[in-house]
Amino acid sequence: MTEAHAEIDKPKVAASRSAPSPEYAGHSEHPVIRMPFNVVINGRVFAGQGLSIVGAEATGLIDPQLHGRVQLVTLAFNFPGYSISLPVDAAIGAGSPEAGTVTLRFLEPTGPHLPQLRYILNAFVGGDLIGVDGVIRTAEKAETVRAEAPKLKPSAAQGVMTGLRWGAFAGLGLLLVGFVGVKLYERLFVVPVTGLSTVTLDGMDLRAISPGQLDFVNPAAVKGDIAFAIRTTSGEVLAVSMPCDCVVAPGSAESGATVLAGDTVMTVAPTDAPVVISSKVDGNGLRMLASGAHAEVHLPNGTSTNAMLDAKELPGLLRSATDGAAIPVTLVPATALEPSTVGTPVEVLIKSDPLAAVGRFFSFNGQANGGH
Repeated sequence: MTEAHAEIDKPKVAASRSAPSPEYAGHSEHPVIRMPFNVVINGRVFAGQGLSIVGAEATGLIDPQLHGRVQLVTLAFNFPGYSISLPVDAAIGAGSPEAGTVTLRFLEPTGPHLPQLRYILNAFVGGDLIGVDGVIRTAEKAETVRAEAPKLKPSAAQGVMTGLRWGAFAGLGLLLVGFVGVKLYERLFVVPVTGLSTVTLDGMDLRAISPGQLDFVNPAAVKGDIAFAIRTTSGEVLAVSMPCDCVVAPGSAESGATVLAGDTVMTVAPTDAPVVISSKVDGNGLRMLASGAHAEVHLPNGTSTNAMLDAKELPGLLRSATDGAAIPVTLVPATALEPSTVGTPVEVLIKSDPLAAVGRFFSFNGQANGGH
């Protein structure tokens, strides 16, 4: 093959891309590569003409006062969808005023920008990158066809490991489903009682009959004796007698306390009265309890028991139930509580059976459709 034919057979893209251009002084020992890039000087963008390790050449009108000055410039290499910017300290030269060019001489050619700049130049010269319309793109290479290796039959150990991995994935999936199920159940079928709930005796409340100050309180009073006396704002003293030979629950108001009409001064009950839970629930919680839900009572000692709404209070409570308003209720525990727990605060959760709730829902809808 002749030399002329050899020149024709060379890739034209590589020839136009990587031909060194020792056109401007100071760069003769380093080849100047013609590739697409931009130079940003003082916010103005110049089109790059040539680039080497030690300098660059760009086209554009520049302020004559910058000639001969040291300036921080930015070399910008545009790729499809992104760009790479390399800041470099450079001395600005006049270049060729007739052609509107400016030259840059890098003050620190071995500075932090050198590895990235060398990689881009080498990739461009090596044919890994090409320039198209001012944008650098990855060169398209012939797709190599690889012969598929014969599939090996998995060994017994590999089968065991695969089974263990799938088992672990399945266990994590079940754990996640269980966690979501618990949270969904707590969100839909568990209502915490936010009001104060205490252990008390199943008796009656002796309330203040007038606003004023407690002048006398006698928890040890027997039937007919004065249980407490209130001195009103007018100076009159009103006395309330003990209605029975009762036991007074802990937490009675003390002498000297100020009360309003209707405030509970003390709770009294027969000596054999059962221990119950005194609480306050809103209309939604009351309707749940009336529909078959139960209350879960957690005692301070860590034990818990279920409790139900006192049936004899239910008709009157439902008539006074309103959303958002807390209503005093009495909860009867399924397991008898010790008298020593009277007066202690407890935590109450109202829990509804999901299957019963679904049954009530369909039963209600069936009755509504039958009515129509």
